[in-house]
Amino acid sequence: MRLDALEIGKDAIIASVASDDAALRQHILDMGLTPGTEVTMMKYAPMGDPMEIRLRGYELTLRRADAARIELVDVHDTDAVAAANPHREACAHPALGEGVTPRGGKMAIAAGDPIRFALAGNQNCGKTTLFNQLTGSNQHVGNFPGVTVDRKDGTVRNHPEATVTDLPGIYSLSPYTGEEVVSRQFILDSRPDALINIIDATNIERNLYLTLQLIELDRPMVVALNMMDEVLANGGSVDVNRLEGQLGVPVVPISAVKGEGIDELVEHAVHVARFDERPGRLDFCTPDGPGGGAVHRCIHGIASLIEDHAHASQIPVRFAATKLVEGDELVISALHLDKNELDGIEHIISQMEEESGTDRLSALADMRFSFIEGVCQACVTKPHESREHLRSVAIDRVLTGRYTAIPMFLLIMAAVFWLT
Repeated sequence: MRLDALEIGKDAIIASVASDDAALRQHILDMGLTPGTEVTMMKYAPMGDPMEIRLRGYELTLRRADAARIELVDVHDTDAVAAANPHREACAHPALGEGVTPRGGKMAIAAGDPIRFALAGNQNCGKTTLFNQLTGSNQHVGNFPGVTVDRKDGTVRNHPEATVTDLPGIYSLSPYTGEEVVSRQFILDSRPDALINIIDATNIERNLYLTLQLIELDRPMVVALNMMDEVLANGGSVDVNRLEGQLGVPVVPISAVKGEGIDELVEHAVHVARFDERPGRLDFCTPDGPGGGAVHRCIHGIASLIEDHAHASQIPVRFAATKLVEGDELVISALHLDKNELDGIEHIISQMEEESGTDRLSALADMRFSFIEGVCQACVTKPHESREHLRSVAIDRVLTGRYTAIPMFLLIMAAVFWLT
């Protein structure tokens, strides 16, 4: 069976992801849909497309055409239950410089000298709201050079020396969409002094995938944990101190809508930029996970082989190594590797595939998601379902129901015309 035919309320295990388009296949894997992952069909849109599924602790909306590329086995009635994380009380956020051990620490930018930030995050995580909070009316809109992708720049409030560029909303740094390529090239070529990565705290498992890739870019970085007010209001919590230690970068809980935590976020961002404080860790391999040891050896073997090329091309070594595993043509071209080196890299990757029992793209995605699952298990207490969400689901049963959606649409449109 393929995922597009799975009935509502059924669970199944992903057997394979097939696509002639390698970039699309990688995009699907980057969403967490890797072989061996259990998925639950939640609901279909009234016209049958798109569909909503649950996997790895979060909900994902998928186009039917993409779901048709995913083969399933072991279809059964759902037995999915909410993960029973031990409850953690909300803890005070550490002061500046505590809770994380970054690399660097020497003054790189003098007080008053210009600082450039890049704001990155998933779509619908509050990035635009945070950008408006950071800049107020001190912003302008244009395009990135050579492409019709929106670019917003602004000056940070109370910090006239600091500017921030709002990068397009993306889910990964894979070369699938123009937005992903633009964001990656801006960070690599323009080399902002620090990254501000905004995360939706209510959907932290999905958002951390981009965070790990940004950390691999080895730039000064701070994580803004947005919507923390919603998490706490619904009985959830995040051990921010432990999360900082696991990721190796400062994490600041904020509420962009209410303007809470914004000053502390700016303080941390300016600090890591001025002192060039790089992430405290770049290695997210889990040697004890499925195929983890093989992936670990593969990435580090490639990194040692390409280190001089990466430095010459000014591409972070760890980032370059993972992109070579993915077969990223942009990185392969930038590194200027000769045929013998490319053959050696291919041999290392093939050996990893043989040891791990899966293909290179699936192994790399599984490595990252295994680390994320461990982090969330240690640091996150999932909130219970809010009254607002329960009310929304109840309304959706009528407004998007299979038999009621079209009549409700016609009724609402008739009411609009009558009122007009």
